[in-house]
Amino acid sequence: MISSHGTSKRELGQVVPRLAAEVRCMPTAAGVVRLRGPQLRRPLVVRWWSWLLRLPDAVEVELDEIGSFVITRCDGRCLDRIVEDLAGHLQLSRREAEVALADFMALLLQRRLVVLEPSPPSPVGAP
Repeated sequence: MISSHGTSKRELGQVVPRLAAEVRCMPTAAGVVRLRGPQLRRPLVVRWWSWLLRLPDAVEVELDEIGSFVITRCDGRCLDRIVEDLAGHLQLSRREAEVALADFMALLLQRRLVVLEPSPPSPVGAP
């Protein structure tokens, strides 16, 4: 897991977002993506009420076309690459794409649907 504390913008750009291990990505008939993951840890009282009211034990989030575009690129690509893809796809400036992606990733991280991993080291002799 990556912490943004003391991390440069360049280092953050090399981070690789991935779906959390327990999250499932399900395409819908409408061509968008639905993410299904476990509920966040809740206090005992809330869990009791959830059981009593038969509330679901998982959270589902249906993404729009842009969110689906981003999630499909969380396949080992670094954040910088996803920013470039998003900027090209939506015809945004790089800065606009960075801000939009940062906000979206913050929401997904908060809900524990994605994790950030350091990028794998490049092979010796690679440019």
